[in-house]
Parts: sequence; C-alpha cells; structure tokens
Amino acid sequence: MAQVRCLTTSRATTDNTSNANEAERKSGTRDNSVAIGLQANEKTVRWLYDRHLAAIAGDTVAFEAWPPKFTDGWCLHEWLLVHWGTAIGEMWDLEKLSERCKQMGRYTFFMTSAPLHVRGGIGSPPGVIAIF
Repeated sequence: MAQVRCLTTSRATTDNTSNANEAERKSGTRDNSVAIGLQANEKTVRWLYDRHLAAIAGDTVAFEAWPPKFTDGWCLHEWLLVHWGTAIGEMWDLEKLSERCKQMGRYTFFMTSAPLHVRGGIGSPPGVIAIF
C-alpha cells in the first residue's frame, strides 16, 4: 500500500482568518520571497527516504522552506521529484480533513486526485478526494 503523508502547519487557518491583515497574509508568499516549510537537509532527506512515500503534501506555499540553500546541496524538490518520483502537493487546505479525521477517530483513508482536463496542460491544481 502506498502512503501519502500530509503535513500541516495550520498556515491555511492563519491565512483565512478575518483578523489577518494583508501583510500577514502575504508573509510566506512569492511576494515576500520566503516560505515556511520542511527544512532541506540530509536528516530530512533520509527521513523522507525511509518512509518510501508515494506522495507528500502540505499547506505551505513551497512545501519546503523557501528559498532552499542551494549551496548546501539540499533541495527537497530535487530529491522528491527528480530522484524518487514522489509527487508534492502544496497549498492544500488540510484543516477540514484533519477535523473530519478527528471526528471519525481515524486518520487513514483512500486518497485520489482528479486533475483538470486541459489539453496540453501540465501542473494542474489537484482535485484531491479523501474516501473514508
């Protein structure tokens, strides 16, 4: 059975609250050129490798802390996508899913994705579906 690991930072909750000002909503976006996320280093790469994940997803802009320190030689996108073929989901709103899991008392489910049907398109936003 393949696993998809979903990691939440509660970023979506922070961004979607009515009391967050524009500067707070833009922090961690391309406009600011920085983003929170997993730290790209050897320890993280080894941890991810040991799990043999089919895909990994998070609620942050770039999944890994951005910008990565290319001079250190660790870029999670390169390891996940190029070396292992592991799909990366970014900017997922995981709050409702975590609430549903808590409500049902279970944290495993079948996950599938229905990408947009765009002729010649790549990088479609996922239509992720969790089936309990």
